[in-house]
Amino acid sequence: MRLTALGILLAPAAAAAVWATLLTLGPVLGQLSVTFPLLAGALVFSLPYTAALLSGRGNRASNRLYIIAHELTHALAAFLSGVKVRKIAVRGRSGYVLTDSTNTFISLAPYFIPLYTLAAALAYWSAGRFCDISPLRPWFLAAAGFTLTFHILHTADILSGPVQSDLKKAGGALFSIPVVLLLNCAGLAIALKLMFPELLSLKAWLAQVLCSLKAFYSAIFSAAAYIYNTAKIYINS
Repeated sequence: MRLTALGILLAPAAAAAVWATLLTLGPVLGQLSVTFPLLAGALVFSLPYTAALLSGRGNRASNRLYIIAHELTHALAAFLSGVKVRKIAVRGRSGYVLTDSTNTFISLAPYFIPLYTLAAALAYWSAGRFCDISPLRPWFLAAAGFTLTFHILHTADILSGPVQSDLKKAGGALFSIPVVLLLNCAGLAIALKLMFPELLSLKAWLAQVLCSLKAFYSAIFSAAAYIYNTAKIYINS
């Protein structure tokens, strides 16, 4: 019950974060001379994915890759939490991870951690420790765009369907969804800052989030006050 109440309080913050992220990151991504490889990678995934959804054919291979990443992220979160992983299974259109215990981080990790993007970044960084990989930077950016879009679209798809058991374990959908939105916005801002440090200011992003948050809560309180005062007039008349 407390987590549900917290989720309701966080919902405007999540909406503000999404809006602020769109306002802040849009101009950054619009610098095509720098961000073109990232956007190209995003298009390479999003166009066929969207076309397959609209045609009703589905994305069987993509879905299976997502399930694998989803379950591996649960396992990674469990490992980082010091929880023993007993079994990882992926079967057709579903999968599961059997652990000794769970927590909110383990339950929600796949919804805000883009595992394939982290893998691409780790491979790129590791290679850079041994040789000059600057010529490969456009290819890394393309891979980052592809995998980030993979994560965002699949996460949006799974959250738009029936409530997942992961969300219930984490405290319910009303708590989990705002938390997932907030963490994805923060993660995307940090990822773009790391890739394009000269284009994005995290301080400016945070300022925009706080400004949007203030506007959202102000609108909510104003609407609540208007409804309350109107109700008083009708009750007293």
